[in-house]
Amino acid sequence: MRTNPPTAANGNLATVMIEEEPLARPAEYPNRYATIPPNGRRCEFTGLGHAKLYQILGVGGIGRRKVRVANLRMPGTTRGQTLFHVGDMLRWLDELAQKNRITATSDDSTN
Repeated sequence: MRTNPPTAANGNLATVMIEEEPLARPAEYPNRYATIPPNGRRCEFTGLGHAKLYQILGVGGIGRRKVRVANLRMPGTTRGQTLFHVGDMLRWLDELAQKNRITATSDDSTN
């Protein structure tokens, strides 16, 4: 809320109160990386399991172009640690949900 300085109206002082609506800000996403959880566990940020995250984020996966992925592996080894950017993943999931919401709305209006 903002208060303007008193003004003279017909010789009397008046205070004008202006209530401002907060601006709709885009969602803020965490700027951090997380590991893909081991089998049988779920990601604390997305709720997705081990296999589903590898399916989405693996080479050729549907989220690979939108989500940064880092594979930490020592030279000469076949195994390593896979990390994904949490903010990118949540942003991509929100975009996917928005597309699904729009599609569902347009399907409802045609029936």
